[in-house]
Amino acid sequence: MNVKSLISNKTMNLILAIVLFIAGILFCVSPAIGEQWVSLVIGIGILLVGGIIAVTDFLKNRILVSRAVIIGSVLVAIGIYLMVDRSIISRVIGVIPYVLIVTGACILADSVLVKFVREKDNVNKFVIELCIGAVAIILGGLILGITAFRQMVAVVIGIALAGYSGYYLYNTFKKEKIVKKEGADKEEKKEEKAEKETKKEKKAKKSA
Repeated sequence: MNVKSLISNKTMNLILAIVLFIAGILFCVSPAIGEQWVSLVIGIGILLVGGIIAVTDFLKNRILVSRAVIIGSVLVAIGIYLMVDRSIISRVIGVIPYVLIVTGACILADSVLVKFVREKDNVNKFVIELCIGAVAIILGGLILGITAFRQMVAVVIGIALAGYSGYYLYNTFKKEKIVKKEGADKEEKKEEKAEKETKKEKKAKKSA
């Protein structure tokens, strides 16, 4: 059975929106609290999705070993691991500034060696890549070197996550309303078509 059919888009979107919102609030309150507890929140979200998939498939098919049950069980295991080992998110976050610096250096090298030296006419791309690379390196360095800046970035990310969760939730319910309206319109058209056909049949009988 298709895994997507076992959990609705609305349920997935609701879980994702709630996880993003709580993670955003945690980072806004304190970056340290966010790093410590966001893993628990993400773990709960993944556990819920995996549990819904596994239980729904088992209740439908009454088969304990199936593709959907295995996928759901793996997601549950990942969720539990994230809930238990809360340091994993902080380790991932700790890698971000190094990724920014390395990525920025690669972009700078590409802009100088390729766009400027090899493709001399491509000045606009050279300037754009040069700026992007420099910004990435500076941002990574500031996050590594200045604690206050790292905290400010965490708060900005928290606000962005919380805001995006609200937007995501709004779009989910908006799409649901549109789908319901389209379904209702189709039903109305079917009824109108059926009425017209019935009237034609009655007229044909009368003329006969």
